[in-house]
This record gives sequence, structure tokens and C-alpha cells, in this order.
Amino acid sequence: MTAPGTGSSDEELIDAVRQGDLGAYAALYQRYAEPAQRTARQCAADHADQQDLVSEAFVRVLTAIRGGGGPRDNLRPYLQVAIRNLATNRWNDQRRLDARVLEPLPGPAHAGSDEIALRHWRHQLVRLAFRALPARWRLVLWHLEVNGESPSALAPLLDLTPNAVSALAVRAREGLRKAYLQVQVPETGVPGCRAARTRMGAWLRNGLEPRRAGPITSHVGECADCQAVVAELTEVNRELRPPAGSCPVGCG
Repeated sequence: MTAPGTGSSDEELIDAVRQGDLGAYAALYQRYAEPAQRTARQCAADHADQQDLVSEAFVRVLTAIRGGGGPRDNLRPYLQVAIRNLATNRWNDQRRLDARVLEPLPGPAHAGSDEIALRHWRHQLVRLAFRALPARWRLVLWHLEVNGESPSALAPLLDLTPNAVSALAVRAREGLRKAYLQVQVPETGVPGCRAARTRMGAWLRNGLEPRRAGPITSHVGECADCQAVVAELTEVNRELRPPAGSCPVGCG
């Protein structure tokens, strides 16, 4: 029997994949990679996210076909649905993560275009902040906040007690809030300003030891440019949930 090629129908290629022919799946990938990219661009603004959606969707479709399910004679609509479902799941995951960092925006549930843009911008910042965290913090936040697992369920994976997992989660949540501020600190080529701004997110959250906070406080007191940055970020800081047991800078 001749192996299906690029001129074969979707049905022929899918049947070949179901029988273990990964070359047939490569032909399907070549056929539908660009349409899949177009669908992903409708679902995500970031190029890296688009690539992730396409890659994961193809993997899911391949797994379904090899398991006896999936499409029978037309891959494209099945692939498009997979991409949209993945994007929806990611959006819901992002909203759960946002809720641990940000106070809800005031106003009606049906937002106008300006508020939609603001929400999107905040989502993007939370995502950047999450990526900046240590791997262990990302792991605990993802399992507890996004997947909704309990500290008891996560404890064996981290080789910790449930109480220790809960304590780690508190530090990780506050670390995410600090990182949310830090990713918004403008870069500068001025050495004194650069040193102060490196930890400005944590400083704004009262999260530094006195020996680290002191030089930043002194510099900000003398630098008009950094005072302007602090004034802007103090407003942003009011969007954040307060740290446990302390008052962030600017809260009165």
C-alpha cells in the first residue's frame, strides 16, 4: 500500500495517522499550519501565545486521532475549535491569576472599549510578572490559584507539609504583586536611578529589609525623575491587594 502524501485527502491522511503514520500527520500540519495561525491570531495578541496555541492544538488533535477519536474527514474545523477552546481556557486561567493580584475594576459588568483595553493591559502585565517569578512560586500559584488544587494535594509534589505549602503560596502571591509593579518600572541609563529602580516594585510594597529600602528611599527623595515614577506606580499599587500584615507605600 502506498503511503498517503500531500495530495491525499484529509480522510486518507487521518486514517493513516490513526494507523501510526506520523508522516501523514506532518502532511496535515503543512496543510493547515497557516489557517491555524490565522485562527490563533484572532484569539491571542502575543506572537508567542499564538505559537503555543497552534502547537498545543496540533498535539491535542494528534492525541485524539491516535486514540481513536478526533476528526474523520476534515481536520480544519476540529483544529479551529481546539485552538479556540485552548484560548478560552487560558483566558479563564488568567482571570483566576489576576484575581490574586488585582482588586476588581469598579463599574458595570458590560465594559466599554476603554475599560476592555485596560483589562487587557492588566492581563498582559500580570502574565509578564508571572513569568518573572521563580519556578517554585510559579508552580505553587498555578496549582493552587489556576487549577484550584488544595495545599494538601500539592504538598507531596513539593515535598512540603500542607502548612508549608500555604506559607509558600502567601509569599508567591505577594511576589507576584511586587513583580506586577516591577514590570512597569521604566528602564533608565542613569546609574543612581537604575540601582533604585531595580527593586522599586518590592520597595513600593514595603517588601525590602531596611538596609535595602534605605538607599532607595534616599534616592527617591532627591531625584525628580524617580519621584515621578513612584507617583505613577503608587496609583498602580492601589489596584493591588494589600500584603498580609503590612501597609503598602501610599496607602495612608
